Amino acid sequence: MATSPIAQVHSSSAVCPMKWYQTGARYLLGLIFLFGAIDGALFLFFGIYMHGKPHEAFLAALQGATYFWAFMKLIQFIGAASLLLNYKPALGVALLVPIASVMFLFYLFELPSFLPLGLVIIILMLTLCRAYSKSYVRLCDDYS
Repeated sequence: MATSPIAQVHSSSAVCPMKWYQTGARYLLGLIFLFGAIDGALFLFFGIYMHGKPHEAFLAALQGATYFWAFMKLIQFIGAASLLLNYKPALGVALLVPIASVMFLFYLFELPSFLPLGLVIIILMLTLCRAYSKSYVRLCDDYS
């Protein structure tokens, strides 16, 4: 197995402490996704809407597909717990990237009043992807 040029440049055995804004981004993103997971669990188990019944067709369809909604909220909870507890946070970020991307696009095209929240989520996600980039560098290795 050959190591990619990217891995050779970014691989280092030295531990680099996180900067204050990266730690803040980790906690804030963890809280945002934990709130979303709790909101989803309240709907699944008790039929409670913390933010009101959804009027958007996309969100109503997601909640209507209970199996997918439960899976998505479970992934959201695992990612949020990973970030908040600082247990394998790079994995937590990797789990949350697809959800954050869909949320941003949903806010951009369907719910523009929430676009500032979508921008905050994307900026925090990019900050953490950059902070944990050394954890993802082995994905670029050449396995052939």
